[in-house]
Amino acid sequence: MSIPSASSPPTATAWIALTGEQKRARVLAVAGELFAREGVEFPMPELAKAVGVGVGSLYRQIGKKDDVVAALVVERLGALEERYRAAAGTDDPMRALSGVIVATVDECVNDRVTKMAWEFGQGRPDCEGARASAREALQHLIDSAQQAGALRDDASGNDLRFLFRAAREAEKIMPGGGQRLGELVLAGLARR
Repeated sequence: MSIPSASSPPTATAWIALTGEQKRARVLAVAGELFAREGVEFPMPELAKAVGVGVGSLYRQIGKKDDVVAALVVERLGALEERYRAAAGTDDPMRALSGVIVATVDECVNDRVTKMAWEFGQGRPDCEGARASAREALQHLIDSAQQAGALRDDASGNDLRFLFRAAREAEKIMPGGGQRLGELVLAGLARR
């Protein structure tokens, strides 16, 4: 049985026919789209409506809103970690780092969940574990660029996390501001 697309809510009968895992995947897919665009302040009753279920079903399936957001944050951090690890394994780590910065800044500007992934869920083991893994992968990529002689010795993952956090604000000042900030940070971190 396939999971209904996020754009078309299942009927009540179709929802009942889904497994618990499929229901959870459905809720996270819809929440991922809505929260990325509208922000995590998006009301749970509206999320339930978009999923095509009652609010009670939503809470039974996934828990409270913080649980939904935490699951999305863990998902986003996992994707970032995967991107960073893949980039670190390339022959040109500085070029790969540039590509990572462009892609991650773009996500931070356009996806409100990704933007908050570095902070949300402080003290939650699921978020903290995913964040630690993503930080480690990002630092490994930075280490690779430093070993290749392309990046300053004092460059760190914190420098890029500052950028990712600030990118959305830079975008508010000027369209393309997030990417411009990324270019400036990368130029400042490059070994001269």
